[in-house]
Amino acid sequence: MRFDHLLPETIFQTVALQGFRPTGLLFPLNSYENRVYEVGIETEETSGAVIAKYYRPGRWSVEAIAEEHLFVQTLAESEIPVVSPLPLKTPLPTIKTLAQTDSESGKIFYTLFPKFRGREHAEVTNDDRRWLGRTLARMHNVAEHFVSNHRLHLTPQTYGHDSLSFILTQTFLPGDLKELIEQHLLQALELVIPHFGKNLKTIPLHGDCHPGNILWNKDGPHLLDFDDMVIAPPVQDVWMLFNGNEAEKREQQEAFFEGYEIFREFDRATLILAEPLRTLRMIRHAAWIGQRYEEPTFQRAFPYYTERRYWETFLQSIKEQISLLQELSWS
Repeated sequence: MRFDHLLPETIFQTVALQGFRPTGLLFPLNSYENRVYEVGIETEETSGAVIAKYYRPGRWSVEAIAEEHLFVQTLAESEIPVVSPLPLKTPLPTIKTLAQTDSESGKIFYTLFPKFRGREHAEVTNDDRRWLGRTLARMHNVAEHFVSNHRLHLTPQTYGHDSLSFILTQTFLPGDLKELIEQHLLQALELVIPHFGKNLKTIPLHGDCHPGNILWNKDGPHLLDFDDMVIAPPVQDVWMLFNGNEAEKREQQEAFFEGYEIFREFDRATLILAEPLRTLRMIRHAAWIGQRYEEPTFQRAFPYYTERRYWETFLQSIKEQISLLQELSWS
Protein backbone atom coordinates (compact mmCIF):
# COMPACT_ATOMS: atom_id res chain seq x y z
CA MET A 1 0.00 0.00 0.00
CA ARG A 2 1.13 3.54 -0.75
CA PHE A 3 1.20 4.68 2.88
CA ASP A 4 2.23 1.40 4.56
CA HIS A 5 5.55 2.74 5.81
CA LEU A 6 4.03 5.97 7.16
CA LEU A 7 4.14 4.80 10.77
CA PRO A 8 3.84 7.04 13.85
CA GLU A 9 7.60 7.04 14.36
CA THR A 10 8.07 8.21 10.78
CA ILE A 11 5.60 11.03 11.31
CA PHE A 12 7.30 12.13 14.54
CA GLN A 13 10.72 11.95 12.87
CA THR A 14 9.65 14.15 9.97
CA VAL A 15 8.12 16.73 12.31
CA ALA A 16 11.22 16.72 14.54
CA LEU A 17 13.42 17.12 11.48
CA GLN A 18 11.69 20.43 10.80
CA GLY A 19 12.61 21.82 14.20
CA PHE A 20 9.56 20.87 16.29
CA ARG A 21 9.45 18.72 19.42
CA PRO A 22 6.62 16.16 19.14
CA THR A 23 4.86 15.32 22.40
CA GLY A 24 3.71 11.89 21.24
CA LEU A 25 0.12 12.99 20.59
CA LEU A 26 -1.07 12.03 17.11
CA PHE A 27 -4.58 12.44 15.68
CA PRO A 28 -5.46 11.36 12.12
CA LEU A 29 -7.66 13.89 10.34
CA ASN A 30 -10.27 13.18 7.70
CA SER A 31 -8.55 12.74 4.34
CA TYR A 32 -8.89 9.90 1.84
CA GLU A 33 -6.53 11.13 -0.85
CA ASN A 34 -3.57 12.04 1.34
CA ARG A 35 -2.67 11.38 4.96
CA VAL A 36 -3.13 14.29 7.34
CA TYR A 37 -2.37 14.31 11.08
CA GLU A 38 -2.53 16.71 13.97
CA VAL A 39 0.79 16.30 15.76
CA GLY A 40 1.24 17.58 19.29
CA ILE A 41 4.37 19.68 19.81
CA GLU A 42 6.08 21.35 22.74
CA THR A 43 6.57 25.11 22.67
CA GLU A 44 8.42 27.44 25.01
CA GLU A 45 5.27 28.38 26.90
CA THR A 46 2.81 25.54 26.40
CA SER A 47 1.93 22.59 24.22
CA GLY A 48 0.60 23.16 20.72
CA ALA A 49 0.15 21.33 17.45
CA VAL A 50 1.02 21.36 13.79
CA ILE A 51 -0.82 19.71 10.92
CA ALA A 52 1.34 17.32 8.92
CA LYS A 53 0.18 16.50 5.39
CA TYR A 54 1.68 13.58 3.43
CA TYR A 55 0.88 13.67 -0.27
CA ARG A 56 -0.27 10.56 -2.11
CA PRO A 57 2.77 9.17 -3.95
CA GLY A 58 2.58 9.50 -7.71
CA ARG A 59 -0.36 11.88 -7.82
CA TRP A 60 1.39 15.23 -8.15
CA SER A 61 4.82 16.21 -9.44
CA VAL A 62 7.09 18.43 -7.37
CA GLU A 63 6.32 21.24 -9.81
CA ALA A 64 2.56 20.85 -9.38
CA ILE A 65 2.80 20.88 -5.58
CA ALA A 66 5.14 23.86 -5.75
CA GLU A 67 2.52 25.78 -7.72
CA GLU A 68 -0.13 24.89 -5.15
CA HIS A 69 2.06 26.20 -2.33
CA LEU A 70 3.09 29.31 -4.26
CA PHE A 71 -0.54 30.05 -5.08
CA VAL A 72 -1.57 29.81 -1.41
CA GLN A 73 1.40 31.94 -0.33
CA THR A 74 0.54 34.55 -2.96
CA LEU A 75 -3.02 34.67 -1.64
CA ALA A 76 -1.77 35.04 1.93
CA GLU A 77 0.54 37.89 0.92
CA SER A 78 -2.52 39.59 -0.58
CA GLU A 79 -4.29 39.18 2.78
CA ILE A 80 -6.72 36.57 1.50
CA PRO A 81 -7.64 34.37 4.51
CA VAL A 82 -6.04 31.02 3.68
CA VAL A 83 -4.12 28.44 5.71
CA SER A 84 -0.56 28.50 4.33
CA PRO A 85 2.14 25.81 4.60
CA LEU A 86 5.01 26.55 6.95
CA PRO A 87 8.59 27.12 5.77
CA LEU A 88 10.65 24.03 6.64
CA LYS A 89 14.17 23.63 8.03
CA THR A 90 15.12 20.86 5.61
CA PRO A 91 13.02 21.43 2.48
CA LEU A 92 13.53 20.24 -1.05
CA PRO A 93 15.96 22.46 -2.98
CA THR A 94 13.25 23.98 -5.19
CA ILE A 95 10.52 24.74 -2.64
CA LYS A 96 10.90 25.85 0.97
CA THR A 97 7.58 24.43 2.16
CA LEU A 98 7.95 20.85 0.90
CA ALA A 99 10.10 17.98 2.15
CA GLN A 100 10.32 14.25 1.53
CA THR A 101 10.33 11.29 3.89
CA ASP A 102 13.49 9.20 3.85
CA SER A 103 12.57 5.53 3.95
CA GLU A 104 13.88 2.42 2.23
CA SER A 105 10.32 1.36 1.43
CA GLY A 106 9.39 4.61 -0.29
CA LYS A 107 9.50 8.40 -0.25
CA ILE A 108 6.53 10.68 0.33
CA PHE A 109 6.31 14.44 -0.12
CA TYR A 110 5.06 16.22 2.99
CA THR A 111 4.43 19.67 4.36
CA LEU A 112 3.41 21.21 7.68
CA PHE A 113 0.67 23.72 8.47
CA PRO A 114 -0.10 25.70 11.61
CA LYS A 115 -3.15 24.42 13.42
CA PHE A 116 -6.01 26.72 12.46
CA ARG A 117 -8.68 27.26 15.06
CA GLY A 118 -11.98 27.47 13.27
CA ARG A 119 -14.95 25.32 12.38
CA GLU A 120 -17.33 24.62 9.55
CA HIS A 121 -20.57 26.57 9.77
CA ALA A 122 -23.48 24.23 10.32
CA GLU A 123 -25.91 26.94 9.25
CA VAL A 124 -24.71 29.55 6.76
CA THR A 125 -26.59 32.85 6.84
CA ASN A 126 -26.92 35.32 3.99
CA ASP A 127 -24.49 37.61 5.83
CA ASP A 128 -22.03 34.70 5.80
CA ARG A 129 -22.59 34.29 2.06
CA ARG A 130 -21.87 37.97 1.43
CA TRP A 131 -18.66 37.64 3.44
CA LEU A 132 -17.69 34.50 1.53
CA GLY A 133 -18.52 36.23 -1.76
CA ARG A 134 -16.13 39.08 -0.93
CA THR A 135 -13.43 36.56 0.00
CA LEU A 136 -13.71 34.50 -3.19
CA ALA A 137 -13.82 37.58 -5.39
CA ARG A 138 -10.58 38.82 -3.88
CA MET A 139 -9.06 35.36 -4.33
CA HIS A 140 -10.10 35.29 -7.99
CA ASN A 141 -8.62 38.75 -8.54
CA VAL A 142 -5.25 37.42 -7.40
CA ALA A 143 -5.67 34.13 -9.26
CA GLU A 144 -6.32 35.91 -12.54
CA HIS A 145 -2.69 37.09 -12.56
CA PHE A 146 -1.15 33.85 -11.27
CA VAL A 147 0.71 31.81 -13.89
CA SER A 148 0.25 28.05 -13.60
CA ASN A 149 1.94 25.60 -15.97
CA HIS A 150 1.70 22.35 -14.03
CA ARG A 151 -1.83 22.08 -12.68
CA LEU A 152 -4.65 20.12 -14.27
CA HIS A 153 -7.18 21.83 -16.55
CA LEU A 154 -10.76 20.89 -15.72
CA THR A 155 -12.26 19.84 -19.07
CA PRO A 156 -14.68 17.21 -20.39
CA GLN A 157 -11.59 15.27 -21.44
CA THR A 158 -9.62 15.32 -18.18
CA TYR A 159 -12.55 14.84 -15.81
CA GLY A 160 -14.90 13.01 -18.17
CA HIS A 161 -13.43 10.91 -20.97
CA ASP A 162 -10.24 10.05 -19.08
CA SER A 163 -12.32 8.85 -16.12
CA LEU A 164 -14.64 6.90 -18.40
CA SER A 165 -11.68 5.17 -20.05
CA PHE A 166 -10.52 3.98 -16.64
CA ILE A 167 -13.96 2.80 -15.54
CA LEU A 168 -14.46 0.71 -18.68
CA THR A 169 -11.21 -1.21 -18.17
CA GLN A 170 -11.98 -2.35 -14.63
CA THR A 171 -13.24 -5.74 -13.50
CA PHE A 172 -15.35 -4.15 -10.74
CA LEU A 173 -17.87 -2.98 -13.39
CA PRO A 174 -20.65 -5.61 -13.83
CA GLY A 175 -20.42 -6.95 -17.35
CA ASP A 176 -24.11 -6.61 -18.17
CA LEU A 177 -24.09 -2.96 -17.06
CA LYS A 178 -20.90 -1.99 -18.86
CA GLU A 179 -22.50 -1.14 -22.21
CA LEU A 180 -25.33 0.81 -20.58
CA ILE A 181 -22.94 2.82 -18.43
CA GLU A 182 -20.67 3.55 -21.40
CA GLN A 183 -23.65 4.61 -23.51
CA HIS A 184 -25.07 6.97 -20.89
CA LEU A 185 -21.72 8.48 -19.88
CA LEU A 186 -20.94 9.22 -23.52
CA GLN A 187 -24.37 10.80 -23.90
CA ALA A 188 -23.83 12.91 -20.79
CA LEU A 189 -20.40 14.05 -22.00
CA GLU A 190 -21.81 14.90 -25.42
CA LEU A 191 -24.22 17.25 -23.65
CA VAL A 192 -21.47 18.69 -21.43
CA ILE A 193 -18.92 19.47 -24.15
CA PRO A 194 -20.78 22.42 -25.80
CA HIS A 195 -20.58 24.32 -22.50
CA PHE A 196 -16.77 24.30 -22.61
CA GLY A 197 -16.16 26.44 -25.70
CA LYS A 198 -12.84 28.03 -26.58
CA ASN A 199 -14.03 31.43 -25.34
CA LEU A 200 -14.71 30.16 -21.81
CA LYS A 201 -12.46 32.11 -19.45
CA THR A 202 -10.40 29.97 -17.06
CA ILE A 203 -8.08 30.87 -14.19
CA PRO A 204 -6.29 28.99 -11.37
CA LEU A 205 -8.83 28.14 -8.67
CA HIS A 206 -9.20 26.40 -5.33
CA GLY A 207 -10.94 23.66 -7.30
CA ASP A 208 -12.77 21.91 -4.46
CA CYS A 209 -14.51 24.85 -2.83
CA HIS A 210 -17.29 23.31 -0.77
CA PRO A 211 -18.34 24.11 2.83
CA GLY A 212 -16.06 21.39 4.26
CA ASN A 213 -13.01 23.27 2.96
CA ILE A 214 -14.10 26.57 4.50
CA LEU A 215 -13.51 27.13 8.20
CA TRP A 216 -14.93 30.09 10.10
CA ASN A 217 -13.85 32.03 13.15
CA LYS A 218 -14.47 35.57 14.39
CA ASP A 219 -12.43 36.89 11.45
CA GLY A 220 -14.69 35.25 8.90
CA PRO A 221 -14.19 32.45 6.37
CA HIS A 222 -10.78 30.87 5.79
CA LEU A 223 -9.99 28.64 2.81
CA LEU A 224 -7.93 25.51 3.26
CA ASP A 225 -6.86 22.38 1.36
CA PHE A 226 -5.82 23.59 -2.10
CA ASP A 227 -4.82 20.05 -3.07
CA ASP A 228 -7.29 20.09 -5.99
CA MET A 229 -6.12 23.44 -7.34
CA VAL A 230 -7.20 23.42 -10.96
CA ILE A 231 -7.45 25.63 -14.03
CA ALA A 232 -11.17 26.17 -14.65
CA PRO A 233 -13.90 28.81 -15.05
CA PRO A 234 -14.46 30.79 -11.81
CA VAL A 235 -17.89 29.19 -11.37
CA GLN A 236 -16.09 25.99 -10.31
CA ASP A 237 -15.34 27.70 -6.98
CA VAL A 238 -18.96 28.81 -6.63
CA TRP A 239 -21.48 26.18 -7.69
CA MET A 240 -21.01 23.83 -4.71
CA LEU A 241 -21.84 26.60 -2.22
CA PHE A 242 -25.59 26.65 -2.92
CA ASN A 243 -28.17 24.05 -1.93
CA GLY A 244 -31.88 23.48 -1.58
CA ASN A 245 -34.65 24.06 -4.11
CA GLU A 246 -34.34 26.55 -6.97
CA ALA A 247 -35.88 29.42 -4.99
CA GLU A 248 -33.52 28.81 -2.06
CA LYS A 249 -30.52 28.63 -4.38
CA ARG A 250 -31.48 31.91 -6.05
CA GLU A 251 -31.72 33.64 -2.67
CA GLN A 252 -28.34 32.24 -1.63
CA GLN A 253 -26.78 33.29 -4.92
CA GLU A 254 -28.10 36.83 -4.63
CA ALA A 255 -26.53 37.22 -1.18
CA PHE A 256 -23.24 35.67 -2.33
CA PHE A 257 -22.94 37.83 -5.46
CA GLU A 258 -23.92 40.93 -3.51
CA GLY A 259 -20.62 40.43 -1.70
CA TYR A 260 -18.64 39.04 -4.64
CA GLU A 261 -19.42 41.89 -7.03
CA ILE A 262 -18.11 44.51 -4.64
CA PHE A 263 -14.64 43.39 -5.76
CA ARG A 264 -15.11 41.58 -9.05
CA GLU A 265 -17.66 41.17 -11.80
CA PHE A 266 -19.05 37.65 -12.13
CA ASP A 267 -20.35 36.33 -15.43
CA ARG A 268 -23.67 34.98 -14.18
CA ALA A 269 -24.30 33.31 -17.51
CA THR A 270 -21.65 30.76 -16.44
CA LEU A 271 -23.96 29.54 -13.67
CA ILE A 272 -25.40 27.31 -16.39
CA LEU A 273 -22.20 25.29 -15.96
CA ALA A 274 -23.31 24.03 -12.53
CA GLU A 275 -24.90 20.83 -13.87
CA PRO A 276 -22.16 20.13 -16.45
CA LEU A 277 -19.57 20.55 -13.69
CA ARG A 278 -21.59 18.37 -11.33
CA THR A 279 -21.76 15.68 -14.02
CA LEU A 280 -17.99 15.75 -14.54
CA ARG A 281 -17.42 15.61 -10.79
CA MET A 282 -19.65 12.54 -10.48
CA ILE A 283 -17.84 10.68 -13.28
CA ARG A 284 -14.43 11.60 -11.92
CA HIS A 285 -15.44 10.56 -8.40
CA ALA A 286 -16.51 7.09 -9.57
CA ALA A 287 -13.13 6.60 -11.28
CA TRP A 288 -11.22 8.06 -8.33
CA ILE A 289 -12.63 5.48 -5.93
CA GLY A 290 -11.65 2.67 -8.28
CA GLN A 291 -8.13 4.00 -8.69
CA ARG A 292 -7.66 3.80 -4.91
CA TYR A 293 -9.81 0.80 -4.07
CA GLU A 294 -6.96 -1.56 -3.18
CA GLU A 295 -6.54 0.49 0.00
CA PRO A 296 -8.49 -0.59 3.11
CA THR A 297 -9.42 3.05 3.78
CA PHE A 298 -11.39 3.19 0.54
CA GLN A 299 -12.90 -0.24 1.03
CA ARG A 300 -14.26 0.84 4.41
CA ALA A 301 -15.52 4.17 3.12
CA PHE A 302 -17.16 2.76 -0.02
CA PRO A 303 -18.05 -0.86 0.89
CA TYR A 304 -20.55 -1.30 -1.96
CA TYR A 305 -18.33 0.02 -4.73
CA THR A 306 -17.64 -3.37 -6.30
CA GLU A 307 -21.25 -4.49 -5.95
CA ARG A 308 -23.99 -4.18 -8.52
CA ARG A 309 -26.11 -1.79 -6.44
CA TYR A 310 -23.41 0.91 -6.52
CA TRP A 311 -23.29 0.88 -10.32
CA GLU A 312 -27.07 0.74 -10.67
CA THR A 313 -27.33 3.82 -8.44
CA PHE A 314 -24.52 5.51 -10.36
CA LEU A 315 -26.26 4.79 -13.68
CA GLN A 316 -29.53 6.19 -12.37
CA SER A 317 -27.74 9.35 -11.19
CA ILE A 318 -26.20 9.81 -14.63
CA LYS A 319 -29.61 9.38 -16.26
CA GLU A 320 -30.94 12.16 -14.01
CA GLN A 321 -28.01 14.37 -14.98
CA ILE A 322 -28.72 13.71 -18.65
CA SER A 323 -32.28 14.96 -18.16
CA LEU A 324 -31.00 18.12 -16.48
CA LEU A 325 -28.41 18.67 -19.20
CA GLN A 326 -31.05 18.23 -21.90
CA GLU A 327 -33.20 20.86 -20.19
CA LEU A 328 -30.24 23.25 -20.38
CA SER A 329 -29.80 22.63 -24.09
CA TRP A 330 -33.50 23.30 -24.72
CA SER A 331 -33.67 26.48 -22.66
